[in-house]
Amino acid sequence: MTMVENVRNGLLVGASPREGQGERDPWFLDPREILRTMRLRWFAVLVPVLLCLGLAAAWMHLNPPQYAASTQILIDPRGLQVVKDGLTPPDQASDASLLLVDSQLRVLTSDDVLGRVVDRFDLTQDPEFRGRETLIGALKALVARFAGRTESPAEPRLTALRILRDRVGGRRLERSFVLELGVTSEDREKAARLASGIAETYLARDAAIRSETTRRAGEAIEGRLAELREALRQAEDKAQAFRAKRNLVGTRSQLVSEQQLTQLSEQLGAARAKALEAGSRMRQVESVLAGGRFDSANEIVTNPTITALRGQLAGVERLRADAEETLGKRHPSYQAAVVQEKALRGAIEAEIRRIAAASRNDFEAAQASAKILASTLERRKTEALKVGDDFVQLRELERQVEASRAVYEAFLVRARELQEQQRLDTSASRIISVASPPEKRIGPPMPVVVVAALVAGTGLGLVGALGLELLAGRVRSRRRLEGHLGRTGLDALPRAPRKAVTLKADPSARGDGPYEVALARLRHRLAAAEPWVKPLVVLVTAGDDRLGKSGLACSLALSAVADRERVILVDADPKGLLTRDLGAAAPRTLADLLRARAPLSDALVTLPSGLRVLPRPSDLPRDLAGIFAEALLRSDADLVVVDLGLVGGDVVTERLIAEERIPTLLLAVSARRGRVAAVDRALKAIGPSRRPRVVVTEADVRE
Repeated sequence: MTMVENVRNGLLVGASPREGQGERDPWFLDPREILRTMRLRWFAVLVPVLLCLGLAAAWMHLNPPQYAASTQILIDPRGLQVVKDGLTPPDQASDASLLLVDSQLRVLTSDDVLGRVVDRFDLTQDPEFRGRETLIGALKALVARFAGRTESPAEPRLTALRILRDRVGGRRLERSFVLELGVTSEDREKAARLASGIAETYLARDAAIRSETTRRAGEAIEGRLAELREALRQAEDKAQAFRAKRNLVGTRSQLVSEQQLTQLSEQLGAARAKALEAGSRMRQVESVLAGGRFDSANEIVTNPTITALRGQLAGVERLRADAEETLGKRHPSYQAAVVQEKALRGAIEAEIRRIAAASRNDFEAAQASAKILASTLERRKTEALKVGDDFVQLRELERQVEASRAVYEAFLVRARELQEQQRLDTSASRIISVASPPEKRIGPPMPVVVVAALVAGTGLGLVGALGLELLAGRVRSRRRLEGHLGRTGLDALPRAPRKAVTLKADPSARGDGPYEVALARLRHRLAAAEPWVKPLVVLVTAGDDRLGKSGLACSLALSAVADRERVILVDADPKGLLTRDLGAAAPRTLADLLRARAPLSDALVTLPSGLRVLPRPSDLPRDLAGIFAEALLRSDADLVVVDLGLVGGDVVTERLIAEERIPTLLLAVSARRGRVAAVDRALKAIGPSRRPRVVVTEADVRE
C-alpha cells in the first residue's frame, strides 16, 4: 500500500510513517538490541555463566547421587477376628480409623523402629551413616578450637539414627489405609534393603507390642482373681449366715412361705370360680322346678336319664293322641296311655329334684372350700408379713453374691482367653508392595543441571548486561535513540572509512559504499526540505561527540564536492579540529572581513579537490555573530556546511543555532560514544522552537 506524507515544501511518495504514529516497546525488549548488548557486554554475560557452571559442578560434587526406594504397607484397622472378644475391638472405616492410620505412620518413622533398623543393619559401621565432614562443620570446629571450646564427639548410633531419620519419609496415600515409606541412599540395593527392613521391623514390632499388651492385661486380670474369689466367698458366707439366723427356707429366688401364698391364692381363685359355677347350675335347675323350660338348664338337658324318660314320654303321648282320636277317651287304651304319661312325668320330675339336690350340695361344698382357703390365705399373709423385712435383706445379700460371682467368672474367662491370645497374631497389616532397587537417581540428571546452569547464567548475565547498559546510558543504535526520543525515522550513517572524513581526501576517488550512499541520501533530503533556498546553509553540532560532528560536516562537504557542487566548509568549532586537519591559514582574518562587509570568499582556503574551507579564526567577537550569519547566507556556494561547537560550548555556536534564517540544523549523535543524557541536554538547550534533525553516526547498517 502506497503512502503519501505531506511535508513542508513538497510530497514524498512511498515514505513510511514518521513521528507520533504509535509508541514503541522499550529497547531492552527488542531481540536485536539484546543481541547487540550481548556482543558489547560479552564479559558481563560470560562471568555469570562461568559462575553458575562452577556452582553446578560444586553442587554435584558435594551432593552424590541419591536413590529412593519405596514400599507400601496396608494398615487394616479391623484386624483379624480370630476370637470373639479381642483385646482391642475391631474398628470400622471412619475418621477415627484414618487418625489411627496416621498415628501408625508416626510409629513407622519413630526412633524406636529406626533405632532397631540401625542395629539390625549395623549402620554405625557404614561410611554413609557416619556423617561426612562439611565445610561449614569444619569452620565451626575451627572457630570452637580457637575459642577454647571443645565438644565431645557424637555417639555413632545417634549419628546414624539422625542421618537415617533425615533419609526416611512416609505418607498415607489419599483415600486409603495404605502407608508409603521411602528411603534414600547412595546405593540402589541399600535403599531397597533399608526400606524393606524398616517395614519388616515395624510389622514385627507391632506384633510384639500387641502380644506384650495382651500379656500385661492377662497378668493384671490374674492378679485380681484372688481378690475377687475371696470377695465372692465372703458374700456367700454372709448370705448363708443370715438365712440360717432368720430361719428363711426357700430357693434363691423365692421363700417357701411365698410359694405357699402363691399356691393358696391360686387355689382360692379356683374354689371361688367353682362355687360360682355350682350356684349357677343350681339356680338353673331350680328355675326348671319352678315351671321353667327343660332346655333352659344344661345340666337337665345333658342328663341321660332325663333324655331317656323324655323319649319314652314322647312315645306315650303319641299313643294317647292316637287312642283319643281313633278310640275315644273312654277306651281302655286311652286310659292306659294317660296313666303311663303321668308315671313318666313323675319320674322326670323326681329326676330333676335329685339333680337340683345334687347341685345344691356341690354349691354348698364349693362355698365351704372357698371359705377354708380364704381363712388359710389370710393366716399365711400374716405370717409372710412377719418375715418380709428379713427377706428384703436376704435378697440384697443374694444380689451381692450374684454380682461378685458374675465379676469373678468374667475375669476368670477373660484371663484364660488372654493367655491363649498371646500366641495369636490378630493384625491384618501387611506389606503389599515390596521395595525394589530404583533405576533412576533422585533429582535432575547431570546434563539437565548443566543446561539449567547455562540457562540461569545466561539469564543473569543478560540481565546484568542490560542493567549495565541502562546505567551507562549509551545510544548504541538508532532504534534505541528513536525509542528514547519517541521519534521515528532518524537519519543514520554507518561507520565511515578512515580516509573518508579528512579534508585531504580525493572526492573523485569516493566509491558507492554504504557510508557514501547514506551521505548522499541525507544530503538529498536536506536539499528536498529547502528546495528554493540558495545557498543551503547546514549547521552541524552535537551534545558530546565533537569528533563525530566534525567528521559528519567534512563528509557532507566532500560528498557535495563529489557531485560537483560549490561547497564551503566553515570551521566554527572552538577546538578547530578541521583547521588543524587543513594545516593552512586564511588569507584574511574573519573579523576584519566581517567589519568591512567584504565577501566571504576573501577568507576562504581552496583545496585541490575544489572544496573551499573557512578556517577557525583565533578570535571572533560576539557582536559579529549576526554579521557572520548574514555572510554565510550571502555566499556564492550551493551548500555551506558549518561545523559548530558542542551545544552550550560557546556563544557563537548558540547564536548561530538560534538564528531563524538558517533552518537546517543537524545534531550528530554517535551510536558508539554518544550518551542519551547528552542528547537530552542538547535538545533542551536548543529549545522547542528549533527542531534539529538528529543524525546517528556509526550506526549499524543492518538496522
